[in-house]
Amino acid sequence: VKFFFVPMLTLLVSIPAGFLLIGPLATFGSTLIAQGVMTVRNFSPMLAGALVGLTWQILVIFGLHWGFIPVYINNIMTNGYDNVMMPFFACTFATSAVVLAIFFKTKNRQLKEMALPNFISGIFGVTEPAIYGILLPLKKPFIISCIAGCIGGGFYGAFNFRKFMMGGMGIFEFPAMIEPDGGMGNLIVALAGVAITMVIAFAATMIFYKDDKKTAEETATGDRRAEGRTAEAEGASETVSETDGVGKKAETRAALLHQTQLYSPLRGRVLKLETLKDDAFASGVLGKGVGIWPEEGNVYAPADGVVSVLFPTLHAIGFSTDEGVELLIHIGLDTVQLNGEGFQARVAQGDRVKKGQLLVSFDMAFIEEKGYCLETPVLVTNSDDYLEVVETAAEHVAQGDVLLKVLK
Repeated sequence: VKFFFVPMLTLLVSIPAGFLLIGPLATFGSTLIAQGVMTVRNFSPMLAGALVGLTWQILVIFGLHWGFIPVYINNIMTNGYDNVMMPFFACTFATSAVVLAIFFKTKNRQLKEMALPNFISGIFGVTEPAIYGILLPLKKPFIISCIAGCIGGGFYGAFNFRKFMMGGMGIFEFPAMIEPDGGMGNLIVALAGVAITMVIAFAATMIFYKDDKKTAEETATGDRRAEGRTAEAEGASETVSETDGVGKKAETRAALLHQTQLYSPLRGRVLKLETLKDDAFASGVLGKGVGIWPEEGNVYAPADGVVSVLFPTLHAIGFSTDEGVELLIHIGLDTVQLNGEGFQARVAQGDRVKKGQLLVSFDMAFIEEKGYCLETPVLVTNSDDYLEVVETAAEHVAQGDVLLKVLK
C-alpha cells in the first residue's frame, strides 16, 4: 500500500504546489535578487561581486540562482561576455578548498572518506555533494566557504572578471575566459581569484574547524569498535574449550568482548533463521536470531527483564532484558489471524519478570489443526546495536539452555 500511495500522494501535493506556489515565488524572488545585484553593480562592481560570492551557495540551495541565468545568457549574446554572474566562480573553489582542509583536519574516518571525492568533484564544478553532504551538516565550514567566496567574488568584481562563451564547469570553464583576441589578462584574473579564494578557504578551515563533540564521539566509538574487532581477530587463533553448545568461535569472542547470554524460551528443535518459511523473518530484516520448532506449549522469559509488548492476540511477545537487548518471540507463523484463540497469557504487558518465568502458554495441537506453522522465531530486534549475535550450535535446546550470545 505504501509503495503505491506514498509516491502518488507526494506528487498529488507537490506538483500543484510547485506550479501554483513555489514556482511563482521562486521566479519572483530570483528575478528580484538578480535585479538587485545589477543595481548594486552600477554603484560598485566589487561590492556586487562580493554579494554574489557571499550568497551564491545559499541561492543554489533554494533554487534562486536561476534568476541570474537569463542575465548571463543575455550578456553573452549582446555584450559578448558576462561579468554579472561570474563572481560565483569563486564559490566553486571555496567549497573545494574547505572540504580539502576538512580531509586533513578531521579524525572522523567517514567524513575523511567523503571529503576527498567531494573535493575532486568540486574542482570539476559539481559542488552539491560537498554542500549537502559535508558543509551544511557541519555548519561552520559552510559559513567559511561563503566568506571565502565573498572575498573571491569581490576580487573578481573589482577586476571586471568575464566569461566570453557558455559551457564548461569548474576547471573546464577556464578556456571560456580567454579573451576573443587571444589575450590572457582575463584568464590570469580567473587563476588569481581561484588562488586567493582557495588559500583563504583552506587556511580558515584549518584554523577554525574542529570536530564537534558528536563527531568526536562517533570517531571514538568507531575506534573502539575497530579495536574490538582487532582483538577479536587476534583471539580467534586461541584454543578455547567449547561449552553449552555455542561453539569455539563464540567462546573466543565472549572472552574478549562483553557478552549477554540469552536463554531459550522454549524446548524444541533449533532452526536456522534463513530456513524459516516466512521471508520477513528469514531475511533477517527484523533482527538476527534463530527459529525453534516447539515441543511443548510454554514460553518462558529468556533473561531478567520487562515484558515490553504483549500483543492483544498473544501470539508474540516483545521482551527487553536488563542489559538492553530487545527480543521478539513470535509463536508460530501468521498466528495473528487466530485472534488469541489457543493462547493464554501468564503475565501482562509492562511486568518485570525473572529468567525462566512462564510468559505465555499455547495449544500446539489447536494451532496445527487450524493449519498454522509452529516455527517460532526468536529475534534480537536491535541487533544493529551490537557487534554480533551468535546462535547456538546445538540442534536441540531445552528451556533455559543458552540460545544466543550478544556481543559488543
